[in-house]
Amino acid sequence: MTTTPSHGAEQSVSRHVEDCIRACMACAHICNICGNDMLGMAHQAAHDLTARCIRLCRDCEDICLLAAQWMGRSSVFSIRICALCAELCELCAGVCEQHAPHHALCGDCAKECRRCAEICHKMVVESVPAASGQTS
Repeated sequence: MTTTPSHGAEQSVSRHVEDCIRACMACAHICNICGNDMLGMAHQAAHDLTARCIRLCRDCEDICLLAAQWMGRSSVFSIRICALCAELCELCAGVCEQHAPHHALCGDCAKECRRCAEICHKMVVESVPAASGQTS
C-alpha cells in the first residue's frame, strides 16, 4: 500500500491538532491554578492588575478548553476558535508577565500562555490555504 501525499498531509495535520489540544489543555490548567491562587490577593497591592489578571486567566482557561473540545470533535470552526485562543493567550501572557513580581505563579502561567498561543497560531497559519492562488 502506498501513501499518497494527501494522506501524509492528513497525518501532519492530525499530529498538529493533537499537539494543539495538549497545549490548550496545559494552558487551561495553569490558568485555572493561577487565577484561583490570586483570588485571595485581590485586597493586596496592585489590586487593578490582580483583578485584570484573574479575569484574563479565567477567560483564557475557558477559550483553551473550548478550542480543545472543538478540535477534538473536528469542528469546522476549530481554526477560528484557535485564532481567538491565540489572541487571548497572548493577552493573558502579557498581563501575567506584568503581575509576576506580585504573584509567583504568573510567570509560569505567562510562559504556558505564550507556548499555547504559538502552537495555536501555527495551526491557524498552516490551515489557511496559500493566498497565491496556485495549486499543486
